[in-house]
Amino acid sequence: MSSFELNKIAGAILFAGLVAMVSWIISANVYHVDDHHGSTAYALPVAEEEEGVAEADAAEEIAAVSIESLIAEADAAKGKKLFKKCGACHTTDQGGKNKVGPNLWNIVGRGVASIDGFNYSDAMASRGGEWSVTALNEFLANPKGTVPGTKMSFSGVKKDGARANLLLFLQSLGE
Repeated sequence: MSSFELNKIAGAILFAGLVAMVSWIISANVYHVDDHHGSTAYALPVAEEEEGVAEADAAEEIAAVSIESLIAEADAAKGKKLFKKCGACHTTDQGGKNKVGPNLWNIVGRGVASIDGFNYSDAMASRGGEWSVTALNEFLANPKGTVPGTKMSFSGVKKDGARANLLLFLQSLGE
C-alpha cells in the first residue's frame, strides 16, 4: 500500500470525525435539552389530589355500572370468542397446565393467587380475597390499576358489555 492510499484513509477518518463533531454541535444548539422553557411557561393552579383518590374514582366508575345487570344480558359465546385473546397466556381446561398466566378453570369464587406452583407477582400474592364477579370485573377493566405491580401485561377490557360477556364465560367454567 502506498503512502498516498494511507493519506486518503487517514483523511477520510478525520473527515468523518469532523462531520460527527459538527453535527453534534449543531444539534445541541437546535435542541436545547436543559432549557425546558424556563420562565416563559405559565403554571396553572391545580387542586392536589390525595394519593389513591384517582384509583378510588376509577373503581367507583366501574362499580357505577351494575355488573350483575350486564351479565344478565351477556352472551357466553361472545365471551368465549373474546377469551381467545386471553388464551395466549391462560388455559381453561379442568386440571390444565398453567401457561404464562394461571389456569382459569373455576376462577369465579376461587381465592386470589391460589394455584399451587404458579409464580404470582408479589402484588397479586399479597392481595388476598377471592375472585368474585365484582373483583374480576374491576381487575379485567384495568389490571395494572387494580393490582399495581401485577405481571399481567394485558391492558384490560374497556367495554362493559364485552367484559360482561367474558365474565359470563368465565362463570361457565366452574363445577
